[in-house]
Amino acid sequence: MATFQKQDIPVNTNCETVFEFLGDFRNFESLLPDRVTNWKADELTCSFTIQGLSDLSMRIDGKYPCRNIRIVSDGKNPVNYKLDYHFRPAKDQACEVDIVFDVNLNPFLKSIASGPLQHFVDMLAEKLQEKYR
Repeated sequence: MATFQKQDIPVNTNCETVFEFLGDFRNFESLLPDRVTNWKADELTCSFTIQGLSDLSMRIDGKYPCRNIRIVSDGKNPVNYKLDYHFRPAKDQACEVDIVFDVNLNPFLKSIASGPLQHFVDMLAEKLQEKYR
């Protein structure tokens, strides 16, 4: 298992607002890169294609109000993974978010995919911050 994370992400709104936004996959598309096509989503599941790579599908496996959202791979995916968002209140009615992406990669894939997967997590953090500037 390889772990990619970004911690202590300051978001300029309260944790309830961030939790509600991230807890519905219909909002998630705005956080993804331009290379994503064939986006389909309802509140708890989504599927999409990353151009030149693979089709992915995922579902929300657990929502713990204003504390945690767990997303897991669902159906046929090239690898199994889970993506956790952790929330905690910060100063001035803001929220801090941690993103932890655990991916089941063999050593060869880990050596190839580590950079792009960390970039993916960093990009999720950046786009989340931009949304609430």
